[in-house]
Amino acid sequence: MKLLSRSARFVIAGAIAVSPLVAVGAPALACGNSYRYEIDPKTNMVVKAEEALSEGNYAQAWKLATNATGPVGKKVEGQEAPAELAALRARTLRVTAIAAVRTKGEVGGKKQADHFASWAVGQLRVLAARETGNPYLVARLAEGLAQKADGEAEALAILAKLAADDMMPDAQAWLLYAQLQKDPKERDRGVEQCKLRANDPATCKLKAPGES
Repeated sequence: MKLLSRSARFVIAGAIAVSPLVAVGAPALACGNSYRYEIDPKTNMVVKAEEALSEGNYAQAWKLATNATGPVGKKVEGQEAPAELAALRARTLRVTAIAAVRTKGEVGGKKQADHFASWAVGQLRVLAARETGNPYLVARLAEGLAQKADGEAEALAILAKLAADDMMPDAQAWLLYAQLQKDPKERDRGVEQCKLRANDPATCKLKAPGES
């Protein structure tokens, strides 16, 4: 068997170390002086769930994530110690909570939509506490809060702080900020910032009163 040079082995090892698809505990099979790592199927499934989420396929994201590490929604996980949530489980919870927010809980079943919508807000609070300073998670928490009238004030306060700190993560967050604003200037600012960041500026349109 032809042995890899020291530099080649270093490059391969480095690539493996940073790959999100390789689990820390994945078995390594030796072959001479080289190693072949097996991809953890659960990690691979969560990666695919994250891709489905980014593409707006919330049902597929939910299915893949829960198949990877188990069902969600029975309770908010990690409330007592957010930092102790296992990394892969936290990724599953993030995918499913955001999918629940984006579908107003219906991704977990229409009959339990209210339950999953409320669960998602609670779970996103924990995940935001686990990843302090992650503006994406904080904005998704605001998105979930804003779906109920009694959560709009907190949602606006969250987004206003992100805006003041120049930490708004995306077009959706700016549009929600504009939607919740009572100040016409800030409302216009939110819409304009949304248009600057959106793939399609036409999506940066405020909802009419009563429109869901």
